[in-house]
Amino acid sequence: MLMARVYLFDDRNSLFHAVLGFFSAFLLGWSLLVLVIFTAYEVREPEDPTATVGDVVEFLLGYIYGLAVLVWLALGFYTG
Repeated sequence: MLMARVYLFDDRNSLFHAVLGFFSAFLLGWSLLVLVIFTAYEVREPEDPTATVGDVVEFLLGYIYGLAVLVWLALGFYTG
């Protein structure tokens, strides 16, 4: 059986990936463009493929957290 391990938050740039994902969620429609550019950059970077997958997952974790905060803020404006 072939198994792959994904390493998350394994280097000093990991926090930057998550923060970039978080703030790109606030760009709404443009956030997909940021995701494509970030993924293309990570694929072209000469590093281990598992590290590349980990970097993209870190970005997506920040993005999902940013979307959750965005929805929370939007609901606050409608209910408050």
